[in-house]
Amino acid sequence: MSHFSTACASIAAAIALFAAFPDALPQASLVNAAAAETMPSICRSSDGKLNRLSVRTAMLDRLAIPQLADATTGSVDVEDNLDLFEKLGLMEGHLLIGKALLDAKMQDAALPHFGHPVREIYDYLKPIFAERKHPEFEADLNDLEQRAKDAPNAPETASAFNNVLVKLDGLRNTIPGDLMKSPDFLTLGIALLVDAAAGDLGESLDKGKIVNTLEYHDAMGFARYADNAVKKYGSALGERSSSIAKETAFTLTAFPALAAPSRPSRSVASVRSAADRVRGAAVHAKAPHPG
Repeated sequence: MSHFSTACASIAAAIALFAAFPDALPQASLVNAAAAETMPSICRSSDGKLNRLSVRTAMLDRLAIPQLADATTGSVDVEDNLDLFEKLGLMEGHLLIGKALLDAKMQDAALPHFGHPVREIYDYLKPIFAERKHPEFEADLNDLEQRAKDAPNAPETASAFNNVLVKLDGLRNTIPGDLMKSPDFLTLGIALLVDAAAGDLGESLDKGKIVNTLEYHDAMGFARYADNAVKKYGSALGERSSSIAKETAFTLTAFPALAAPSRPSRSVASVRSAADRVRGAAVHAKAPHPG
């Protein structure tokens, strides 16, 4: 079962109920915002953000588990594996944008993205290392962060970055092969990353202007990972790959440059709608064909 608290997931379920049916409930965004404000502090990270992973759990309860039941055998827990796919995607998204910023000689903006994987996500992975008997890589993440500080453009830093990506792939490979070949599993995983990009884009805004470049870059990193995932898993996604690629390409247009524009080029609602359309590819694939 999921490692998240029942209390957070119960409250998050109310939010996810509206998020799952945006067309039927046009006031969903208002309800989401109101519900988010009432979520207890236990469901928030140290900086006050909503714990997006708890919110995802409720969404998975509604969408992923029923849709993917035929892709599992024995004691495989789809929810935990989809949680892991998302966490690793978030972590890789941070690193991707951090490396892009380093390459652009924007070190000050880059450094937080090398710290976030350890300080925001890694604790969620610790029980998974133990359960799956997989070697940890916290020391590798810390080493990469230090190199990004001390020698941002050194070849050794690039090598450390690539090494960490290999370590992430190693843990990702503990997800059962049947799931990693499942179009529905991959579709929902990518949808979660697009949705994360929408969420952090929203957190970057104040009165319609981008005021928090850290959140803007977080969102850009998640969008980049989602787009990379479509390319990486294209053969497993099958016929739906091209339609999902259109949505991740659209999401990337919300982040036209590393230097954040004063106003977003795409609305948060439009990016979240892209996530809904990606997720819908899994839901609709399971729907009975009319006639």
